[in-house]
Parts: sequence; C-alpha cells; structure tokens
Amino acid sequence: MTSNDFKYMMQDLYRVYFGVQCTYREILENEDAYYKFKAVCRQYLVTEVDPDTTLESHLYYLTPDQPAAQTYRQLGARVKVNVPTVRKGLFGKEQKVFAEELWTIEDLMAISAHSKQFRGIVLSELQIPKIKLREFAV
Repeated sequence: MTSNDFKYMMQDLYRVYFGVQCTYREILENEDAYYKFKAVCRQYLVTEVDPDTTLESHLYYLTPDQPAAQTYRQLGARVKVNVPTVRKGLFGKEQKVFAEELWTIEDLMAISAHSKQFRGIVLSELQIPKIKLREFAV
C-alpha cells in the first residue's frame, strides 16, 4: 500500500468519505469536495491547525478539549480504523491480521495517541453524514 491509497474524497447518497491522507488544503482546493464541509473546514477546523495537516494526524492526536473535537462531534463524524488482532489458523498457528472497525470520534479520543501507537491502530477513512452537514450552522 502507498500513501495515495488513503487519499480520496467520495460521497454517496448519505455520507461524505475522506481518505485520511488528504490535507485540509487539498479538501479546500478540490472543487469536487462537498461544499458545506469545505465551509466547516474554513471556519472551524483550519483555524486551529495548519492547512497542510492531514486528517490522519489531526484526528490521531485530537483531544476532547480542542474545539475541533466539538465540531466533529456535532457533525457525527466516524472514523474507519484498522486494529491489529491475532487470529488462530487451522493448525493453531497464530497470525496477525487487521480488523476493520468504525469508531465514533468519542471512541477515538478515549484512547491516547501513545496507546494508539502502542496498539498499532491505523486510521483509514473519515465519514460524515450529509444530513448532519446540512443541519450544521456555518
């Protein structure tokens, strides 16, 4: 896998999806990115971090006392996370695999950045419901 594997912006009928390797600057400059999220980024998220910060590093080190945490909470954001687990094979041999899970921002912030690194947790995608974006006052 390369770093471009997690650098994308998509949307379907219900949600907007961002690969965590996208920077806030790339989101703001991309004309295909969802307009309301760009407005939220401009007004609430980029004010406290550098625009060249990736979503991954911002979300990984996000703490509950930061204003961005409240913004992501109100947006109902969820993060797709890959958690290393051990699976036993057919003959009892243990094998390390990554289980994909969908966490809320609260779940993500409940674990410190040091614990995430120690456990080997990898972020892969940010998901935001469109209905929450529409309700969000900018």
